[in-house]
Amino acid sequence: MTPSQNPPPIFSGEFCHSLDPKNRVTIPSRWRASEADEFFLMADRSGQFLKVMPPEQFRAVAEKLKADATISAKEKTVFLRLFYSGAQQLVSDKQGRMIVPEELGKSIGLKGEVVLVGALETFELWSPEAWSATKQTEEATFERVADLIGL
Repeated sequence: MTPSQNPPPIFSGEFCHSLDPKNRVTIPSRWRASEADEFFLMADRSGQFLKVMPPEQFRAVAEKLKADATISAKEKTVFLRLFYSGAQQLVSDKQGRMIVPEELGKSIGLKGEVVLVGALETFELWSPEAWSATKQTEEATFERVADLIGL
């Protein structure tokens, strides 16, 4: 990283925002690096939320795959095709809003409210109901791991 570059943001916290009539959601200001941030959006394999990745993280998927000698060339090609074809490139506007493509929003049940959930190098978009249920079911795992690492 050169001195003129800002470090990538750490996506932490949980924010509830409304989708506007144009299907836009506001990205929290502390998650924004510039006036027009670029992201890649895709449905998570679980079908419960949308994963939002900055370009560096999106490219890192291919680099990690290329470095894995246990995966065949054909499997890599298939994975890359399906992974990248399922993603949509988005650029936020000057107000920090990004458009959630209607078909992706519908796939996880987004209707009016969206919960933006920080996940360190990426963030996620959840329906409030799905996020509430997931937090409850994952609490035991969180507590166990917190104990293991001494938190």
